[in-house]
This record gives sequence, structure tokens and C-alpha cells, in this order.
Amino acid sequence: MKRILYIIFICIIPFFFSACNNPQPKASIMLQKAEQLIDEYPDSALLLIDSIFYPEKSLNNEDYMRYLVRLVQAKKKTDNQISEDTLIFIARDFFTRKDKDPHITALSWYYSGCIFRENRELEDAMDYYKTAFTYAEKTGDVALQGLIIYNIGDLLVEQGLYKDALKKYKESAQLYCRNPEKLITCYGAQGRMFTLIEEYDSAIVYFQRGLDLADSVDNKTLQSVLAQNISIVYRTTKQYDKAMDYLNQSFNLNNDSSRILRYYLNLSRIYSDMGQSDSAYWYSAKLKNQVDNHRGDMKLQASIYQVLASVEKNNGNYDEAFKYQDKYTTAIEKITEERLEQSVYEVQRKYDYEIMRNHYIQRISTLQSWAIIMLIAIVIGGALFSWYTMKQKTEYLKTQQQIEILKGISAELKKSLESKTSASNQNMRELLLWKFDVVKKSALLDKFSTSKMSASEMVKEFHSIVYDGKKDDHWNNIISVFNEMNIGVFENMKRKFPNLSDTEQKIAILTYSEMSVRDISIILNLSPNTVQKYRSDLRKKLNIDDKTIDTATYLKGFLQV
Repeated sequence: MKRILYIIFICIIPFFFSACNNPQPKASIMLQKAEQLIDEYPDSALLLIDSIFYPEKSLNNEDYMRYLVRLVQAKKKTDNQISEDTLIFIARDFFTRKDKDPHITALSWYYSGCIFRENRELEDAMDYYKTAFTYAEKTGDVALQGLIIYNIGDLLVEQGLYKDALKKYKESAQLYCRNPEKLITCYGAQGRMFTLIEEYDSAIVYFQRGLDLADSVDNKTLQSVLAQNISIVYRTTKQYDKAMDYLNQSFNLNNDSSRILRYYLNLSRIYSDMGQSDSAYWYSAKLKNQVDNHRGDMKLQASIYQVLASVEKNNGNYDEAFKYQDKYTTAIEKITEERLEQSVYEVQRKYDYEIMRNHYIQRISTLQSWAIIMLIAIVIGGALFSWYTMKQKTEYLKTQQQIEILKGISAELKKSLESKTSASNQNMRELLLWKFDVVKKSALLDKFSTSKMSASEMVKEFHSIVYDGKKDDHWNNIISVFNEMNIGVFENMKRKFPNLSDTEQKIAILTYSEMSVRDISIILNLSPNTVQKYRSDLRKKLNIDDKTIDTATYLKGFLQV
């Protein structure tokens, strides 16, 4: 039994610790669902978010940071107080440091700014709104951009900077062009600014534009607000009938009990301006009973005190009139002091100046970067050009040197060739002459055959002495020497003049060697006349018609390889 209990205990412990580590496993799914609902159904989103218990344990770190942002977002959209929800500052730092999701980062900065605004730290609120917008610009979410710009306009209104606020509301309207209800709100805000700067015709135009759009989407709340604003403009311009008509229209459309005091205020003003003191006094009495319940709205209180002072004065109650006038003055002083303490305009100007300064620095940096790049490119280009030029020059000089060397070698070869050719010709001449002498001596030996040694024996002995016992005839020896000294000439002649006879070939070779007719006749054992006749026939076969050209010169020019 103890063993079984031990095993059960061992199995339960891991599940127990697992449950402790993640007390709500579906928390992340609930958060995702809340994020999907938060824009259209913030009440439902807030209900889901509030259903997540121990979010710091049920969610991973990043989801917990998202939870902190979405909690403030849902509470703000449902008009709940957020002044104490400062944990969002941790999420703001987390997403800013991570810098991967500009949308959630923009939301964290914007709703952090909303906390500052709710705590009346308007300077910090403006800083946070401006930073939020820089992240929102990266998302392409025009609705978020419009929301931030609109609230920047609200901050400027609180400082009495109506024209600057008007510009922001116009920017917001451009961003909200595809969202009718948001666009209606922007038209209403622009109408209020025109009213405050006393451009009443423009105010009526924008209020009416918003009212028409609200009618088209059947939004009774916005219809009521805009009709009331139009009534105020008509009262200011002393068009009391129209003012009363639009105020009644607004009252009939209103379903917000918190706005009843504003109707009493406007009715009291209209009747007071029309001189109907009884009606004005009746509505002022209602204002007296409820004014102290709206201490959070200093501007509304100041307006009520001003109207009460005027009504009491018209009824001759000067003590009461002075009392309410004093309260009105005190309220205005508080509003003015708050504006002076929270110089949102200076923050905006400082921020805009920083943007302009950053853009200027960025442009200068870009120009400097391009200048540096261009300079580096020029330096590199110059270096490459110089290197290429030096390389070309070096190669040119090297080529010139090689050309000079080749010229020298060519000259030496030419000189050597000429020398060798001359030597070859001389050697040929000497060899042929030597052969000629040999032939002549051989012939002499034949003439002196009357000696005791027979002629054949003498020639044999001569061949033995001169040719080392070889019995080749004289011509073979001559042609052998000729071929050595004039390589390819004999073969070239036989190829070009195949119709020459054997004797004509011999005469052509000896003529090429510049032998005289007498020498040729002795070597070939022919008479000079016969040799001359062969040479004449040879010129005809060679087609030598020009008598100024001798046969030897023609052969050298035609046969030389």
C-alpha cells in the first residue's frame, strides 16, 4: 500500500508543478482573441483580458508585454481610468528595445502618453504622442496614425492653440477618409476650432458636413453632438431661432445623461441672450444644483459659472453674481496656470525643430557620404588610371626593347646571311674551280696516256688520291656540292622546268654557278659552240626574251628558295 501511494505521489508532483508554472494554459489564445475584438468590440476584449489571471505566469514574456498594452488600450476605449496603469511603461521599453513590431511599439508609446495626459502631465504626453507617430508611420496603419494626430490636436486645444490644433484635425481627417465615423469626429473638431477663432461660416460648413455624414451612417450620438455645436454657432451669431431648432434636435437625439448639463447651459445662454430672464433663471437653477458634480471638467465649470454670474446680475442678485464671477475667475486662472505649466506648444515646436534638424543633418550626412564616395571613386580611378598608364608605358618600353633586340638580331642575321651567302658563293666557286682543276688534271692525265702507265691506270690512281678511291663521275660530285651550298635550288628547277633534258639541267646548274662557257665545255666534255647552243636553247625554254638579262641572274631570281 505504501508503495502504491509513493508511486501516485511521484506521478502527481510533476503535474502539480506544471500547473503552478502555467496556471492558465489557454491564456495566450484568450489574448489573441481579445486583440481581434479590441477595435470593434472593446468591451468584449476587456472582458477577455480581465479573465486572464496570473498573466505574468500564464503568458510568456513577450505575450505578457502585449497583455499590458492591450489592457490599457481596452480600458481607454471603454472610458475606464488608466492613470495608475504604469506597467505599460515596461512594455514600452521592451518593444522599443526589441524594435521588431512597429505597430505594438506605437501603441505602447501612444497609450503611455494617454496615461501622462490623464495625469495632466501634458508635456510628457506630447512627447510620447510624437514618438508614437514615428513608429505608426512605419506600419502603414492610417487609422492608428489618424488617432495619434487627432489626440495631438486635442493637446493643442488644451493650450488654446486653436489654429495649430485645426491643422492637426485636418491631417487626421485625411488619414480617416475611409472611416466615416472617425471622419465625422474630425469634421466636428474642425468646426469647433473655426468657432473658437470666430470664423463662424467655416464652422457651420464643417459642422453641417459632419452632420450630413452622421445622418448617412445613422449615428444618432454624433448627430446629437454636431446639432448642438451648430446651435452654439447660431446663438453666437444671434440667430436664436436656428439655435433653438438645432438644440432641440440635438436634445431629442441625445441618449447620454451626462450631457444634460450642457443642454441646460446652452438653453440658459440662449434665453438670457433673448432677454427671457425667467426661462434663463429656471435653467440656471438646474445648473446650480449640478455644477459641483463636474469638478473634473474645468472648462465646463468655468462656462457654467460665467452664465450663472450673468443670470444673477440680470436678476439684480449682485452678491450671487459676484460669487459666481469669482468662481469663474478662479477656474480660468487654474486653466491658465495649467497651460503655463504644461507648455505643449513648446514641446511641439521643439519636436518639430528636432525633426527639421534631424532631416537637415541627414541630408548633410547623405551629401557628405556621396562626396566621400565620389572622392574615393576619383582617387581609386586615378590610381587605376596611373597604374594602367604605367603598365602600358612599361609594356611599351619593354616592347621597344624587344623590337630593338629583334632589329639587332635581324641585322646580325642578315649580315650573317649575306656573309654566309657570299661565303657560300665563294665556296661554291672555289669548289667548282677545284673540281674544274681536278677535271682538267684528269683530262691532262688522259692526254699523257703515252707514259709507261696506261691512261686508265693513271685516272684510277688519280681517283684514288682525290676521291679516296671512289669512282663516282665528276658531275655527281659537283651536284652534291651544289646542293649543299644551294639547298633546294636543283629540286626547284626540276619541278618548275620538267621539260629540260639532262644536259640542259647540267648547263643550267653550272650557269647558275656563274661558270663561263669555256669552263662548262671542259667540265661537261663539250665544245664551246655546243655549250653556247645549249644555252641559247635554254633561254628559249625559260622564256627569257629580255636580252639585257643574263641567264645566271634570271635563274637566281627565279629558282632561289
